[in-house]
Amino acid sequence: MRVTDPVGRPAAVPAPPPSSARAAGGAGRRALAWLLALPLLLAALVLGGAGAASAHAVLESSNPASGSTLSTAPATVTLRFSEGVEIGLGGVKVFDPAGTRVDNNQTKHGPDGDTSVVTPLRGGLPTGTYTVAWRAVSADSHPISGAFTFNIGQASGGVRVSDLTGQGSTATDVLERAATGVAYLSFAVLGGAVLFLLIARPAAIGRFRVWLLLSGAWGGLLLSSLAVLMLHGPNASGLGLSSAFDAEVLRATLDTKLGKAIAARVLLLGAAGALLGWLIASLAHATGRTRHVLTGVWAVLCTAIAITWPIADHASVGRQVELAMAADTLHLLAMTTWLGGLAVVVTLILRPGEPAPEAGLDVPTVRIFSRTAFVAVCALVATGLYASWRQVGSFAALFDTTFGLLLVFKVDLVLLMLAGAWVSRRWLMRQLEAAGKSPLGKGSAGKGSAGGPKWAVLRKAVAIEAALAIAVLGVTTVLTDTEPGRTAHERKQSEAAGPVSRTVPFDAGGAAGKGKLDVTVDPARVGPNELHVYLSDPIGRIREVEELTVTMALPGKGIDGADVQVRRGGPGHWLGDLSMPMAGRWELSFAIRTSDVDRITVTVPVEVK
Repeated sequence: MRVTDPVGRPAAVPAPPPSSARAAGGAGRRALAWLLALPLLLAALVLGGAGAASAHAVLESSNPASGSTLSTAPATVTLRFSEGVEIGLGGVKVFDPAGTRVDNNQTKHGPDGDTSVVTPLRGGLPTGTYTVAWRAVSADSHPISGAFTFNIGQASGGVRVSDLTGQGSTATDVLERAATGVAYLSFAVLGGAVLFLLIARPAAIGRFRVWLLLSGAWGGLLLSSLAVLMLHGPNASGLGLSSAFDAEVLRATLDTKLGKAIAARVLLLGAAGALLGWLIASLAHATGRTRHVLTGVWAVLCTAIAITWPIADHASVGRQVELAMAADTLHLLAMTTWLGGLAVVVTLILRPGEPAPEAGLDVPTVRIFSRTAFVAVCALVATGLYASWRQVGSFAALFDTTFGLLLVFKVDLVLLMLAGAWVSRRWLMRQLEAAGKSPLGKGSAGKGSAGGPKWAVLRKAVAIEAALAIAVLGVTTVLTDTEPGRTAHERKQSEAAGPVSRTVPFDAGGAAGKGKLDVTVDPARVGPNELHVYLSDPIGRIREVEELTVTMALPGKGIDGADVQVRRGGPGHWLGDLSMPMAGRWELSFAIRTSDVDRITVTVPVEVK
């Protein structure tokens, strides 16, 4: 803390005793050790508990249902998903008991739109067990796949499901993720670096190292985007790495949402490359008016490039899509403004060389970057909080899902970056002010020159800050390929639910009024459910009743008396469809009439998750 006298001049502060200084230093080192250890602990938790990343869309139901036995062969197989899917890089394959395909290879979307998929089957299918293997790309551009079986007539041996659920080439998946990470890093450097040079230090663009930084970032973004475009198709289709050069696979990829977004990014990078070439050649001599115009043009180009990420990712599905895409775009722009400017500062500090005075760092330049970085960080925090709420939604999902733990890890790294940035920039400002506002260079004299030991400390500080920035971008890359915490938590709760069965005795009166009621609600979770009711006599034999009516209620939420339509499904078997709009302890009331005068109502509680 800075201490001043009553008129605002710096006041003398006595130095602490040596023992106190050592104690304070020891406490500070311990606090720093814990702060640095926290990311490692969180990383251990994440990596230790993380499984394969699940996609956003999940298979909700199928017709025929998994494990069902049909009396006659179906004409089609229909799959229904929780969200829209793309099938250009996938499809549905159906195999008979001998392993021969019996579908017509004409998979298309069903009447419900892109949330359903239908594939026709050949006629004259024999009895036995049939295996359905499916693969698709969810609306957030993540590949999904699975398999199940159904029977015609009776079960038999068939194709093993495990043989049809392979995830494709591991090398292809790893390379696509790596290319995605390089694209994030390149954009983070390119957009903000050019903006920093336009606003604060245009003469520095003539430095060879700055030119190398800009050219490498532009080339890295172009090449990594093309790599993702070529690798996404084989990865989503479950094919090998060699398929990256297959024209048919590439054509199918270009028809997907991600393919169109990357194609647009490549075109925008062509315009950005032309502008960047002009800037490298002429920015140092441009007038102030020209620089203002170029700043606006570059901002528009960066915004257009940034949109190509959220338009095909988590932000493009779920709730508040328009707001989520705008927030994600702003988040990316704030990221590149901060980290791109940091990249230029690091380049000018680590190897100052012997530039012209106007090509180095000085106090006004650092102040401009500090103010710009502060605004960018505020935007990062605001958009990050919104994205966290939208994609996590609860503390349970924050600490119970891979996405939530990764998000905590990312926040911790960002906090470390902010702390390092604050310390290093305050130190840099003091050194520049002490040097009389002169730019950095080997010509700076004294112990505080760019080549002196003090500047070596700063170089290490900014290098650590840059390393943390790379780590943050790496975690961000993993987050984009991980199922959002909100949907992962809801899916876990849904999977924890299962069919609920209850057996209740009843006595409607009369000579044959006693019996048992076996009730099953499947899957006993929010949404559509199936109701099965079986009636038997006291010793377990099937029995019939004259009439059965059903109502459902949720007293805790004020829902009562809703009628349920039931129909006969066979001897002693009644069935119906239940729509449970919310979780809770539902009560199903069964009015049983065994004769013209004998009747009883039985209430069965069912816990719906």
